[in-house]
Amino acid sequence: MLLPRKRKFVVLKGRHKRRRKGPSPAQVRQREAKWINIIDQWDKLLFKKTSKIKVQCHKGIPASLRARCWSLLSGATERFNQQKDLYKLLDTQPALKHWENVIERDLDRQFPFHEMFVAKDGHGQRSLFKVLKAYTQFKHEDGYCQAQGPVAAVLLMNMPAEEAFWCLVQICEQYLPGYYSPLLEGVLFDAPILMWVLKRSCPAAHRHLQHHGVEPLMFATDWLMCLFTRHLPFNTLLRVWDLFFCYGVRVLLQVAVVLVQRVLGDEAQRRQCCDQMETLQRLRGVREYITEDEDHFIVEVLSVSLSAKDLQRRMEKELQIWQKERPSSTFDPRARCLGYHMAWWSSRQRMEECDKREREKSNLSAPLFRSASTLSLSKWQKGKIVQFTWVSECA
Repeated sequence: MLLPRKRKFVVLKGRHKRRRKGPSPAQVRQREAKWINIIDQWDKLLFKKTSKIKVQCHKGIPASLRARCWSLLSGATERFNQQKDLYKLLDTQPALKHWENVIERDLDRQFPFHEMFVAKDGHGQRSLFKVLKAYTQFKHEDGYCQAQGPVAAVLLMNMPAEEAFWCLVQICEQYLPGYYSPLLEGVLFDAPILMWVLKRSCPAAHRHLQHHGVEPLMFATDWLMCLFTRHLPFNTLLRVWDLFFCYGVRVLLQVAVVLVQRVLGDEAQRRQCCDQMETLQRLRGVREYITEDEDHFIVEVLSVSLSAKDLQRRMEKELQIWQKERPSSTFDPRARCLGYHMAWWSSRQRMEECDKREREKSNLSAPLFRSASTLSLSKWQKGKIVQFTWVSECA
């Protein structure tokens, strides 16, 4: 009687721990070729072939091109082109003493078992310090937030320090404004939106959370601020970031819904969480419920119903409540990037404003900068000056 049960348990355990082999070498080469074609024609495909870019992001960006693609999708490439020497200047400047001590204390906490960061004062930790230090100098009014550490570390695993710095800037300024500010207004604003998405996508789990008084800020703050760096297998994490740079914050909300479903999706699971403490303990240990099958996980994420239009409408409603409850707050999420279109446009608009100021200073009538991107944008707008707002990204 015991032998069959033991054999059955081993089979189930093996199935749970089974790891996918991943795409074949031929598939990897094929995807690399497609992404190289996208990179070479980025200005042309940006608005004409958006479905092509999105489909490739769904399949996953090849590791060999991830640095280049993340920089393009996030608009970090445009920011670097505007201020090519800024990072080097920030790197040569001494760190602000207060932030220097705080950052140094956190260095060995970021992926301590990863070969890049395992050695104290090694290459990885030195690069991480430089990127975080540069950000405190670049955005001195916000300074350093502990959640930026693991985000910057993952960027450094995929790209050089200078590129990682500009990607971090885009994440903090364009994709998730207010997430890393002293008041954490971005996270506070998105918490009720996450609860709304949970109510739509998994009402039973939503009722369970409400019944036990479990608010999103109690379990999802670390998820959102750290971009799931501490809660997902690494390959799955990279695939989630591919989607994040493509679609923005709604991917984080979709991933959070999937994690809640993994923990509280079944009635039997909910019965085991008989109070607030047990529920929170399960949610905070969600890593145990995630297998190594990143393809299946991404399918689950994309199956969570949340379009850009739905998110925008909900943001408008939450903003009205926010402004009523916090009349002195200047936080406005409508300017944040809900996809790579907006990230590109925001960087391009900043470049044109700098160009305009330079022309005003030197009394030049002709623009100092005009690239294929600007020409493509002008053609896309059919000669009209259009104020591109967050409502424009409704894919």
